[in-house]
Amino acid sequence: MKQKKLTHAGCVVFQEKGKRKTYLVVSSSTGKHWILPKGHIERGESPRQAALRELREEAGVVGKIVQTGPTQSYAMKNEDVTVQYYIVRLTKTVTPDENRTLRWETQKKALELLSFDEAKGALRESVKSIRQVA
Repeated sequence: MKQKKLTHAGCVVFQEKGKRKTYLVVSSSTGKHWILPKGHIERGESPRQAALRELREEAGVVGKIVQTGPTQSYAMKNEDVTVQYYIVRLTKTVTPDENRTLRWETQKKALELLSFDEAKGALRESVKSIRQVA
C-alpha cells in the first residue's frame, strides 16, 4: 500500500509522577470534544516540528519526542487527513496561544474522555511503546 502524504502531526504526551503515568487530553477548538494535540504541517516544517509547535500552541506544553508513534489516515469533513503522532515526554509548561482546557489523566480515563476512535487508537498504541521506552 502506498504511503499517504502526511497532512497533520500530533502528540501523545505523558508525564510521570513516581511510577504513575498520566496522559494529556485537550479540548477541541470548539470545546465540544476531547482530542490529542495535533494540527496541519505548515510549508517548510517537518512533521516533528509541527507536532511540537501544535503542542505548545494548543496546550502550552513543551516536551521531548521520545519515539515516533502511530500514523493514522481518515476523512474529516472535506479533507483526507494523515496524521503522524509522536510520543512526547513533558519537560515544562508555558503560556499557550489558544484557550483550551487541559486534562492529565490515567490511560483508562483518557480513553474514556477522547471523542474519536482515531485518537483512542493512537493513545493505545503509544502506551505500548511508552512502557518499553519510559
